[in-house]
Amino acid sequence: MSHPQTGVQMLRTVPTSQASALQRAGRAGREAPGEVFRLYVESEFDKLLAQTPAEILRVDMASVYMDLKALGISKIVDFPLVDRPPREALEKAAHFLCRIGALDTKDELTDLGRKLAMMPLDPLYAYCLNMSFEFDCTAEILSIIAMLSADAPIFATSKQRAQTKAFEHEDGDHLSLLSAFNQWKKHQHQKVFASQNGLNHAALEKAVTIRKQLKDVLHQAWGAAQISSCGGPKNWATVRRCLLKGLFTQSARRDEVNQNSYRTFLSRQEAKLHPTSVLHRRQLPPL
Repeated sequence: MSHPQTGVQMLRTVPTSQASALQRAGRAGREAPGEVFRLYVESEFDKLLAQTPAEILRVDMASVYMDLKALGISKIVDFPLVDRPPREALEKAAHFLCRIGALDTKDELTDLGRKLAMMPLDPLYAYCLNMSFEFDCTAEILSIIAMLSADAPIFATSKQRAQTKAFEHEDGDHLSLLSAFNQWKKHQHQKVFASQNGLNHAALEKAVTIRKQLKDVLHQAWGAAQISSCGGPKNWATVRRCLLKGLFTQSARRDEVNQNSYRTFLSRQEAKLHPTSVLHRRQLPPL
């Protein structure tokens, strides 16, 4: 879910709903007789929410806000949504879209906003893709965004992580994903290569499909005649600069006091590296 004040995406553990629990129980007898054992007492079940909250109450509103604007809805705050998100979430979305130049001071879509709305991506990813033309690394950013959009292209178990060390880049997860994608893509026996190196072959194939779809939008909707490339790993510093400028809301600096944590630039919120990050397992030099 997205925090309405900071806009930071969070993975929060919450109780299931009664409807979700009943749906899962129904699967036990779908193909053959089965039994369901719940690991909580009936009184706890009665305390659960009857229904899972609507997704619009749990997701970042920037994409929804921009889509509604692209449909010609002028006053998003007054639009009669069935499940109305908090007003502060809508204001945060509008503020973010103004920051990236998708909205003007009159709350109207700009030319850039209409361009970003054509891309089937989170506005921040679409903005980063737009920035890639400035840095001449569109091919690399396409691959990174496609990998981020695919479902777990690199397996996360400790045994499988040991197999992926050849892809781990010293500058972080984005370039590690790019390295894994490029090496898998050029290999003659991709399925075998994925199995031997802890990669999810099905997710990588999905990333190829996503990348092709995004590339088609660049050509057809954005009018991009050519897709530029920075020229290989020796020039990936350019990709890093593009990511820093394009994904500025997700940027952070190490805390000078607690050097095991970070502070985000925009909201000054404390953040830590995820255990699956390649940087989490690396000894960082003191500041």
